[in-house]
Amino acid sequence: MTAPGPAARELDLTGVPCPLNWVRTRLALEAMRPGEELVVRLDPGEPRESVPRSAAEEGHLVERAGERVRVVRR
Repeated sequence: MTAPGPAARELDLTGVPCPLNWVRTRLALEAMRPGEELVVRLDPGEPRESVPRSAAEEGHLVERAGERVRVVRR
């Protein structure tokens, strides 16, 4: 995973349960322009599986690295 650029936004969703973590991620992405990056910190288990999957299903570019997920808005 490449380091986020200066325009990347970060969202710490550790401790936030599903599906609220995806709702917050989606709202953040909707407020961004295409090509902007969002780095999301997530708890292990379902959050790290479902949030990246949901983002990819909406057409965003997704990269995973440990507790962080990098999403580039489509």
